[in-house]
Amino acid sequence: MKGLESGKDKVKKICEVLKKETLEPAKKEAEEILHQAHATAETIISQAHEKAKDIESAAKKEIERQRNVFQSSLNQACKQSIESLKQEIENKLFSKELSNLITTQTQDPKVIAELVTAVVKAIEKEGINSDITAYVSSVVPAKTINGLLTQNVLQRLKEKEVLLGSMQGGVAVKLHKENITLDITDIALKELVSQYIRKDFRDMLFVAN
Repeated sequence: MKGLESGKDKVKKICEVLKKETLEPAKKEAEEILHQAHATAETIISQAHEKAKDIESAAKKEIERQRNVFQSSLNQACKQSIESLKQEIENKLFSKELSNLITTQTQDPKVIAELVTAVVKAIEKEGINSDITAYVSSVVPAKTINGLLTQNVLQRLKEKEVLLGSMQGGVAVKLHKENITLDITDIALKELVSQYIRKDFRDMLFVAN
């Protein structure tokens, strides 16, 4: 028995030695490896968070840049659309209506007769001695205009009557001696009136941005 226990004691001692020299260092080394693994994992996670923040920040900046580009393009497109609309309204409403209004008014026989009379009297007032020819719109019969003019005005005309011209409305009076034609046609009147009221028309329709 004594020899058996003595053998057990030897085995026990050997196991203790193995445990001390092999298992415990291995366990300690394993714990160290595990600790390093935790530390490495925390570093990797921290770096991943930082990288994610950088990516998120870059994405936000890119989104903001694209939003600014889009907003700028949208604003420019809106301004161009509004300006185009202004031009369209001005051309279709202002120019067309003004042209129709002036043409209609300058085709009125009474208005034409008054224009001829005014020009003849102005020439007389200035003391200009020249043969005068008055051309009127072919839309209105010359006979109608002649009937509305006084004899004094007719006598001042070279042909003793008005002649039909190519204009749609208004009159054109030619001073032969001076080789000058006073243009009071519908086209000339439209250009003249446009210069004075175009700005008022735009200011009325379009408030400054």
